[in-house]
Amino acid sequence: MATTTRKPIQPKTKILFVCAGNTCRSPMAEVLFKAICKKHRRTGVIVRSAGTAAAVGSDMMPEVIIALQNAGIAVPKKPHVAKQYLPKMQQQYHYIFDLRDYADPYGYGQAAYDQVCAKLMYDLESLYHQIFDLKNPHPVLS
Repeated sequence: MATTTRKPIQPKTKILFVCAGNTCRSPMAEVLFKAICKKHRRTGVIVRSAGTAAAVGSDMMPEVIIALQNAGIAVPKKPHVAKQYLPKMQQQYHYIFDLRDYADPYGYGQAAYDQVCAKLMYDLESLYHQIFDLKNPHPVLS
């Protein structure tokens, strides 16, 4: 009788992006980071977003979708639903990144969303390498 050996189950890396309303910056970062993981063929990563003053249940801003499309990023078919950041999330995620230092594009037109998207794409690519290539226990966004 043949025996099979199973690979040990690797724990998933859980990453959370946080902004204020969870309708602009953090969902944009969530989609971008998932795309970066896919580009690098990285599996076992759970990426989510939340807001400190979330408009709970709200969709992602339409300008975010346009900014992602302008950057060549596929927008998920499943609609985004804004979630509230809760203190218990500190124990649920390996990495939590605060995006409130990034300019909030809300109300400033499509160009502002495109600028935030471009900066996030650049910074999140670097962050990806800090987490997965360098095994940095304390990665930071620039």
